[in-house]
Amino acid sequence: MKEILYIQAGPLANFVGTHFWNTQESYCTYGEDEDPFVFHDRSFREGLTSKGEPTFCPRLLVFDRKSHFGGLSDELYGNTDESDVSQWDGGVVEYRQDPIPKSEYKRRLDQGESDEQDEDATADTSNVRFWSDYSRVYYHPRSAQKLPDLAEWERAEGEWNASREAFEKYQHDHEIMENDVRLFVEECDALQGVQLLSDCDAFGGFTDAFLTGFRDEHPKMPSLAFPLLSSASNAPVSADEEQNAMKVINDALCIRSLETLSTISVPLQHPSKWRRGDWLDGLTVDLRSPYHTSAILATHIESATLPLRLKNSEYDIASLSSMLNASATLNISHLAGMYPVPSSVAWSQGVEKRIYDFSALTEASHGPVTEYARLQVSRGLRASEYAKYDEFFSAKTPAPFSIHARPYSTPTSFPRFSAPSLSQSEDKQRVLSALSTSSATAPWLATYATLVQECVDRRAEVVTRMGLEFDEMRELKDQLWALCDRYAGPDEEWKGEEDVLSEDEE
Repeated sequence: MKEILYIQAGPLANFVGTHFWNTQESYCTYGEDEDPFVFHDRSFREGLTSKGEPTFCPRLLVFDRKSHFGGLSDELYGNTDESDVSQWDGGVVEYRQDPIPKSEYKRRLDQGESDEQDEDATADTSNVRFWSDYSRVYYHPRSAQKLPDLAEWERAEGEWNASREAFEKYQHDHEIMENDVRLFVEECDALQGVQLLSDCDAFGGFTDAFLTGFRDEHPKMPSLAFPLLSSASNAPVSADEEQNAMKVINDALCIRSLETLSTISVPLQHPSKWRRGDWLDGLTVDLRSPYHTSAILATHIESATLPLRLKNSEYDIASLSSMLNASATLNISHLAGMYPVPSSVAWSQGVEKRIYDFSALTEASHGPVTEYARLQVSRGLRASEYAKYDEFFSAKTPAPFSIHARPYSTPTSFPRFSAPSLSQSEDKQRVLSALSTSSATAPWLATYATLVQECVDRRAEVVTRMGLEFDEMRELKDQLWALCDRYAGPDEEWKGEEDVLSEDEE
């Protein structure tokens, strides 16, 4: 069946993932005469509730701090939280927090009132507190992995070692690899791989430790990773700016980890670093709202990976990797797209101004971009447009692999920030999404290599503050510069300066 095991880790990743799953749920068909256009079993699993009723839940592990789950509850299976069961048989004084109330959207959804496309029935920034506030799917108890909340004096952003230790402690306490992960894997007929969506700043080390453990058990299993870079990405940072430098070094460690452990890695710039431009024309997107920005990212992630689930597609994670990385040396790809595609669009040179690269540097000026491979998925185009579309993109070198599919579904949980003149309908949108490998990866890798090199040359205090060794930083610096050269275009050369030795090292 070529099932996929999905992993989400971190608050922004779960905001994105919630939109992703809401759209997948909207593809479900319930009539006998309705033929779905995707294989639902690749993302969802069948099961039974405690009452013996059939269920259809995502094959998913969701990692986040306990307080970030909001009002999410196990309505299908009952409360299975082991923390509610005391192992102590002596006297107990119990204090319980009041449960977090459901959002208004969830309450209306439970009452069957939120399937209508009216303003009162939709979720919006004013009533979204947690990612669970607009979730339309039910989760299996194994899916929700609630990490202990941090104390007031603890911080998570940029703490690579602390993040790795958090997974090791969670694994020690819950044996998740032997239990929940193994059970999800073993119930599959033919698992095609893992799709990972994670926050780098607080969960970079966590996902590194998770994937390392997973690779020990499944060394050849393909994986597709979408790491969400920190808010310090995409900007020059000095070693003296300790907080931002920690985030950038943490990002660099995460990029190196996923480049090694994943078959394909698609790093995504933080929404706070997105550049306003033609691609936002007609959209009233609040770039400060994770509910809004996660919807944009989910649209393109869901569309770009649609071939992994389409009935008329032969792609799986392994073949997608081979197409994007024919040389077997370019594991890092970019995600780009246009949302929505105007019904009046002219498939000509001007259309490229509306295609935004969510992975590239905002201001990349190191020569023209050389593209090595590209997979493009269009949603909701008219058949009469195919010829002009194919004619325009086939002139590119290399020509992209193109797939045309049905419109993108936007249930009532999706923000209404698209102008009516751009939309096909309230619940269906025209979308263009793409995965590509190109020389555009080299400039942003160079920004990480430059900071790491500065930290090594100056023996910056931020390195010891993070609990890292300078030998490890030198190795990281060399690997990042080597990656720059690997992705560079034919007329580009990226090379770091020689290390500046301290008096002790001389």
